[in-house]
Amino acid sequence: MMKAAIDIGSNSVRMLIGEVEAGKVEAAAQYLRTTRLGKTEKGGCLNREAVQRTLAALAEFKEILENWQLSDCPVVAATSAVREAADKESFKQQIKDSLGWDLLILPGETEAAMSYRGAVSVAEGASAVIDVGGGSTELIFATGDKICGRSVAVGAVRLHGGEVEKEQLPEILQPLKALYETAVEPLAMVGVGGTITSLAAMKKQLTVYSREEINGTVILKKELESYYQELSSLSNEEILAKYLLLKNREDIICDGIAIYLALADLLGFSQITVSDAGILDGLLLER
Repeated sequence: MMKAAIDIGSNSVRMLIGEVEAGKVEAAAQYLRTTRLGKTEKGGCLNREAVQRTLAALAEFKEILENWQLSDCPVVAATSAVREAADKESFKQQIKDSLGWDLLILPGETEAAMSYRGAVSVAEGASAVIDVGGGSTELIFATGDKICGRSVAVGAVRLHGGEVEKEQLPEILQPLKALYETAVEPLAMVGVGGTITSLAAMKKQLTVYSREEINGTVILKKELESYYQELSSLSNEEILAKYLLLKNREDIICDGIAIYLALADLLGFSQITVSDAGILDGLLLER
């Protein structure tokens, strides 16, 4: 049976419609709207314009679900931008009043676990998952039956907005290194989220986004360095002229790459495998 999950993130609102089969989500359709809800000072109230963009995106998604004739309510979850906002309960009530949906505000550990469960559904072997979002970055891996995860409050939107400086990244990301050092076996790195999937699309020279093409793409650290050098030398307009699939991410793509490069230095990995399955898949699998 087709189900839907919606992730309200710091940079975008995403929806996945799919069916769970044999421990994986067979995706039928994916949707994304850029809302920049993360343009909010940590601990402050959510940006009003971003809230309105988010509510409009959710209303559009509800109409899409009606066209799909999906009568069950989607799983609707929010991550760092909402959970750290002073008015998160008010935002939650707005969604309930306007759309009739219950919003799950995920703790960092739950967000990490959902991202891990989704990402490794398309990976092979023992893996650690890195999820660089707009407002937070997670590292997750499994030890026996236990999922170990940690989230730190830095993402591409926060780094771009100057809330965090690039030079501070090694210190801010240190808790993820401390967690990784507790792993009992070598782990392959799997990357999820908009930054790394966009880079995979660049590497594959895609003009139309394809989940199937993205999954399993390997990106080397030296390629991350090359992409950073190239994109940081271009204006937003020049980036879009060359890489149309970076639309609505052209201004923060280098910030996301900077986080991956800092993690590569801290954790000592030389390559990362890209997974388009992430928190949305995890939400559907959990459901």
